[in-house]
Amino acid sequence: MNGKIKGLLIICVNLLIVLAIAALWLHAIKTHRNVKSEGISIRLVSEIKGDSLISTKDVYGWLYSFYKKDPRKMPVWSLNLVKLEEFINSQELVKRSDIYLDSKEHLNIDIYQRHPIIRISDVQGNQYYLDEEGYKIPVSAKYTSRVLVATGNLAAIPGKSLDKTTRNYYSGLLDIAKALRKDTFANSLIEQIYLDENGEFTLIPKIGNERIFLGNSEILEDKLLRLKLFYKENMGRQGWNVYQVVNLKFKGQVIGKKIQQES
Repeated sequence: MNGKIKGLLIICVNLLIVLAIAALWLHAIKTHRNVKSEGISIRLVSEIKGDSLISTKDVYGWLYSFYKKDPRKMPVWSLNLVKLEEFINSQELVKRSDIYLDSKEHLNIDIYQRHPIIRISDVQGNQYYLDEEGYKIPVSAKYTSRVLVATGNLAAIPGKSLDKTTRNYYSGLLDIAKALRKDTFANSLIEQIYLDENGEFTLIPKIGNERIFLGNSEILEDKLLRLKLFYKENMGRQGWNVYQVVNLKFKGQVIGKKIQQES
């Protein structure tokens, strides 16, 4: 066998190897395109233990709404996870989501939820929740969140979240809601925040008839500490429904006005 024929055989063998590899590759692609997801794993991530407004049933409902069929019966190549993630993120209770297929072709959906910190009743009679970032969460019969209620001179929020104008208006209220939520004593005591026409806040407790004048949203930690000391020193000794007003507006002071007793 001369060198020319030998070289031709080597070329043919190499060509056959390349064609075989290409055929296997095309078969793998075709097979993979027809692979269906073997399961769906949904993980609901909640920053607050026991406070979940989203259920796995809700997520399955979103999947059927998006795909119009069971995604487990669809080839994985057709799932369009980018668009699905955009759709899930558009839901009012969703802060963000991570959606991906693992090595076993399981569809994984991790959802990070929004958490209401206050329920708003604005001047137009609208009611909705706000989360820490100022996003609106609609009131729904499907869930109830036990949070502070805010009433009084509260302007309506037109969009899905606070804009530049309404954020300036609502910043003090959100600061108070966050401070009350972090303070164990205040969180257990207060159920409502009222904003008057002068832009000052009054806290309304769950028990007792007193009204707690907070004034503005400055030095909240100091005001709540003074409130705690006042209750500890006075309410335990004198009982509830003794004071009409507890005024925390003035730095370093707590001014209590007792209910006038009829003679």
